[in-house]
Amino acid sequence: MRRWRSPSVAFLAWLLVLAAGAPWFARHDPTEMSKGAPLAGPSWTNWLGTDHLGRDIWSRLVWGSRVALAIGVGATAAAALAGVPLGLWAGFAGGRTDGVLMRGVDTLLAIPPVVLALALVAMTGPGSLNAGVAVAVVGLPQFARLARAGALSQRHMEYTEAAVAAGAGAARIVFRTILPNTISPLIVQLPIAIARAVLLEASLSFLGLGTQPPAPSWGLMVNESRNYMYSAPWYGVMPGGAIALTVLALNGASDLARRGGRS
Repeated sequence: MRRWRSPSVAFLAWLLVLAAGAPWFARHDPTEMSKGAPLAGPSWTNWLGTDHLGRDIWSRLVWGSRVALAIGVGATAAAALAGVPLGLWAGFAGGRTDGVLMRGVDTLLAIPPVVLALALVAMTGPGSLNAGVAVAVVGLPQFARLARAGALSQRHMEYTEAAVAAGAGAARIVFRTILPNTISPLIVQLPIAIARAVLLEASLSFLGLGTQPPAPSWGLMVNESRNYMYSAPWYGVMPGGAIALTVLALNGASDLARRGGRS
C-alpha cells in the first residue's frame, strides 16, 4: 500500500528499529568517557563526533532514542487509557457527572503544559519515570476532550438509542457502541500526542528534571552542548535535529492517518 512509502512512516520505522537494536547500532558505550578526544569532529571512529567528555555522540543519540520513544509512547498510551474512558463516560452520562469530570479536566488545561509538568516533577523528584508520569498527566485532557466530543455526538444516534432500548448496560454502550464510532479522531491524535510528549520530555531533560546524567537523553544533550555552540556546532545540532525530525515525522504520520493512508 502507498501509505508505507511515506517518508514519515519510513523514518519512524527506522527510528523504532534503531531504538530496539541500540546495543548493536551504538558503536560505543554511551557513558564511556575519553579524556584524549573531547569535542572531536565526525570521523570513522566517531561518526558524529564526541561531546565535551569524549563520549560518542552517535551512541548517545541511539540510546537516547530509547528514552524519547519510551516516554513518548508510554506516556501517551497512559494518557489515552485514562483520558478516553473518562471523556466517554462524561459525554455519555451528561448532567452533573459531565460537569464535575470536565471541570477537573479544564483545570489541567488551564495550566500551560510545561508549567504543569515542571510542577509535577518538582513534587515527585527528577528522573525519567517521574517525567513520564508528568507527561502522561499533561496529555490526558486532550484525549478526554476528544472522547467526550465523540460521545456527545453519538449518544443520541439511533443505534445508541437502540442499544439503550435493548437493555444494554452503560459500560457496554460506551465501549462497544460509542467508542468504535469515535475512534478515528483519537487515532489521528495519537501521533500528535506522542510528538508533544517527546518535546516535553526533551524540555524536562534540558532543564535537568528529566533523564539524569550520565544517562543519554536528547534534551540533556542539547543542554550540555550550549557552551560549545561555536567550537563544536555538531554537538548540539545532532540531538536537536533528532528531536525536530521525530516531531515532523509524527506530525506527518498524523496527517497520513487523517487522510486515511492516502499519500
